[in-house]
Amino acid sequence: MRRSRLTMLVVIAVLVVGAAMWWQAADPGGQVALTARAPVTEALPSPRLPPPGTSRSSTPVDPPSGTQLTAVYMTRMGQAVLDDTGAVLFRYERDNPHKARSACLGDCAVVWIPVTTTGTPSVTGIDPALVDTIRRPEGTEQVTLAGWPLYKFANARPGEWTGQGTDHLWFVVKPDGQRNLNCLPAPVQ
Repeated sequence: MRRSRLTMLVVIAVLVVGAAMWWQAADPGGQVALTARAPVTEALPSPRLPPPGTSRSSTPVDPPSGTQLTAVYMTRMGQAVLDDTGAVLFRYERDNPHKARSACLGDCAVVWIPVTTTGTPSVTGIDPALVDTIRRPEGTEQVTLAGWPLYKFANARPGEWTGQGTDHLWFVVKPDGQRNLNCLPAPVQ
C-alpha cells in the first residue's frame, strides 16, 4: 500500500513537470507566462438554491440572452465586477474608451477572453448607462463598461483575479469602469 502511494506521487510529479514544460514550450515568446502567475482568489457567495421541498417548474426556462454584470466588494481586492460565471472582469489599457473597438485581438483574445453577449447586458450594482457593447471583428458583441471593453483571464476560476497588473496593462475593473489598483504584483527584479 505504501509503495503504491509513493508510485502515485511520482506519477503526479512527472505529470506536473511535463505540463509545465509543455506550457513553456507552447509559449516561446513568454506572453502567457508573464500572465500566468499563481492565482489569487477570494471566496464568493454561494449560488442561491431554492429551499428544500420547493418544487421547480418542469417546463424548461430559456436562459437570458444578455450577460449579467454584478458589482461586488472583495475583502482584499476591493471593488470589482463579475460576470454571470463569477469571473473577475478586467480592462486593457491599450483599449481606448472613446473608440468603439478592442485592441485585444488574435493571440491576446485567447489569453484574455472578451466578455460577449447576445442580448442586452443586465446589471446589479452598476449604473446601466455605463454598460454598452461594441462589435468585434469576428462579429460578436463585446460588453463595455464606461467605454472600456471587458475581458476575463482564460485560466481563472470564479473569484480569481489572476493577471492583475500584468505588463502594467491589465487591471480588475471597478463598477464605474475605473481600474482597480489593489493587489498589484510586486515589481519583478
